[in-house]
Amino acid sequence: MGRSQAVPGTSAGAAGAPRCRRVKAALLTSSAVGVAVATAQPAGAQELELSGFQQFFASAGDSDGDTSDRGFGFTTDTEVHVNGSMMADNGITFGFHVEFEADSGATNNVDENSIWASGDFGKLEFGNNDGVEDTFLINGTSTGVNYGSVGNPTSTFLSSAFTGEARTSDELRIGSLETADATKLSYISPTFGGFNLGFSYTPDTADGASGNDFHGAQVTGFHDNVSFGLGYDGTFDGVSLEAAVVGAFAHADVEPQDDIYGVGGGLALGVSGFTVAAGAIWDDLNGNGGEGWSTDLGLAYGSGPWFFSLNGIYSKDEDSGDELLGSSANVRYNLAPGVSIFAVGYLGEEDLGANDTNDILAISSGIRLSF
Repeated sequence: MGRSQAVPGTSAGAAGAPRCRRVKAALLTSSAVGVAVATAQPAGAQELELSGFQQFFASAGDSDGDTSDRGFGFTTDTEVHVNGSMMADNGITFGFHVEFEADSGATNNVDENSIWASGDFGKLEFGNNDGVEDTFLINGTSTGVNYGSVGNPTSTFLSSAFTGEARTSDELRIGSLETADATKLSYISPTFGGFNLGFSYTPDTADGASGNDFHGAQVTGFHDNVSFGLGYDGTFDGVSLEAAVVGAFAHADVEPQDDIYGVGGGLALGVSGFTVAAGAIWDDLNGNGGEGWSTDLGLAYGSGPWFFSLNGIYSKDEDSGDELLGSSANVRYNLAPGVSIFAVGYLGEEDLGANDTNDILAISSGIRLSF
């Protein structure tokens, strides 16, 4: 359920210190690279790593538009990650990454799975994983947020609290321009002077969600999604700076077979334990969802075992006129390495037009264990 993903070969801990999510890549960009990969020599040292996390949390709240039969609930979020890597004699490192969903009752037990290769040419990734339009993304949640926060409204209560068309997080719309874990090829370049560039190609945004089916005819969805990300990461006199621009383009499968497109950018600054980050996204799905945009802001501070953050978002769907203004406050305390507890308060209002509003109040808390 969480947005943060792990770099192959590392564990996926709780969201915390800000970091640019330029992590997953894979696209064969030249015949030279193809020959280098195809002619790799027998592998040398091999590594196999196991990591994962489990989280239990409770949430409660009140919303004018909530249609659930109760105002509180419990839930869990559990994943087990397997990472393997090996280095060939020619210096190219090959690896794979699999994320298993381990919650009781889960119908799809694999979240992400991919094969990757890295070397002087950059990094290639093939499989079901986030595209660069997501992994390069920087926005207000780059400060680090907990479940139930602005940008991560995944708590039990918030899953049914929103009723309008305005987006709840500052991202390209999922399933259309943000391809989530659909099957794709991605490439990320080496870093030059703090800059790097990435591309992803997704033949069908429904792939992965439906078991890697070959889709001959679609009744909904989008195809031939091409996304890009341009990022920068540097430090100046003790001040860290991360910046990124992302975008995507795709085609609708059925009438109206419009082209859809979107672009966004963000910036994060960090100094002496403080982080401030902001982002903005705009996209247009034409006859398949219309035009919409959002912007968000986050401020965080971490010291020792403590972490605090404040986040806000404003978004609008231009076709329906729906708007969302939301805010959240987070606090987290690390009880021990890999063990943390947290609490989140969320306050928001949806303007649904015709003088109709949906006021939202939610409180979430939980414990997370990662290894």
